[in-house]
Amino acid sequence: MDRWQATSLVGVAIAGQAVAYVLSVLVARRLGVDGFEAYVVASAVFILLATFAPRGAEKYALRRLPAMLERRDWGRARGLLTFGLRRTILTSLVIGASVGVWIGWGGAHSDETRMAILVTCLSLPAGALAHYGVEVLSAMGRPMLALGTFKLLVPALALALAGALFAGMAEVSGALVIGCWGLAWVAALAVMATAFRRSAPRVMLAADPVTELAVWRSETRPFFVYRVSLALVGQAGVIALELLHSSPVAVGAYAAATGTVGMAAVLATSTNRAYGRELSVLLDRRDFRTLMVLRRQRLLWLGPLVAVFLLATFGFPGRVLGLFRPEFAQEGAVALRILAVTTAFTVLFSLAPTYLKFQKRNQTTYAVVGGAAACQLVLLVALAPAYGATGAAAAYGVSMCGMYGVFALLAYREVAALKNAA
Repeated sequence: MDRWQATSLVGVAIAGQAVAYVLSVLVARRLGVDGFEAYVVASAVFILLATFAPRGAEKYALRRLPAMLERRDWGRARGLLTFGLRRTILTSLVIGASVGVWIGWGGAHSDETRMAILVTCLSLPAGALAHYGVEVLSAMGRPMLALGTFKLLVPALALALAGALFAGMAEVSGALVIGCWGLAWVAALAVMATAFRRSAPRVMLAADPVTELAVWRSETRPFFVYRVSLALVGQAGVIALELLHSSPVAVGAYAAATGTVGMAAVLATSTNRAYGRELSVLLDRRDFRTLMVLRRQRLLWLGPLVAVFLLATFGFPGRVLGLFRPEFAQEGAVALRILAVTTAFTVLFSLAPTYLKFQKRNQTTYAVVGGAAACQLVLLVALAPAYGATGAAAAYGVSMCGMYGVFALLAYREVAALKNAA
């Protein structure tokens, strides 16, 4: 991936994150504290379920599909795609129905929150398939189209639909705004399906699928564990604050802070999608020297962007959070600073765990991610009830910085040793 393509991917991702940010600000101002709480809790549940549904098949496709296409292994490539598609559809239907029944029949949540989560469950199949589709298109050499659809088209459609609701209705609930996201996921899925049919080699589509179910189920497991654990770490703050009956202001302030630092986090997710494809090919070729060059180039051009982000969040935290609601400015200022430092650290070293998973360092992945998740849960229980959004941010920061620090150290040592041996 050249510098121009990486810059373009970041530009698209930042534009999409900016649109989502504007939507969050409008929702917070229009729905009020309680309505915004229902919206962010349902959104956190959606992220968890959509990450769970493919069960690692989406990241595994990004790992294996590029090499299969390069070797013209059409039958196995088609089999892998079918495997991931079926896995995602079945799991999303099962967990969506299960969570929907559970939340609809009880719980201590408000009626508005329950309704928003129910709409999330209805949106899950389309959203989960879109999460799978973006990785497939990236693996096929279409990262710009994939990221543009996933990161820009979806929030833009959601914003347009929500704007129409705000203009035409006096009262709008969090569930209705979640429904706007659901319709946007359906549209994105249609775009991705059309792009796949046009991009996929005809010989692959016509080939008889070759499956290795036992191997694929085993090899997707570390991707699944890592992805779900990371989603839990990312969304546990909002969910824990809700379950621990923190004030709606604390929940909203923490969500506003996480939405703000998402502008920097998208730097990692957008570039890693393209770098992940190149990493797959380089590992297949055992080209460790180029791999180290790729790592240095990525750090050199991401560093200045991260520095600008830190200056903005540390200098004006109250003003940034006040865009959502005035109540969030004081409650979330410290949380925003903590999350900003954490996000900067993880952005710079986010490619390290991808390398370890590609190299099948399963036990290492399990141990590090499991330790980080356990650490966060303990800290959330200890800190969130007393310190609200600040406590939740501290729990997230300690667990994430520790996890990515260990990953970066392990990956650097292994790549250096392999390069020297080669």
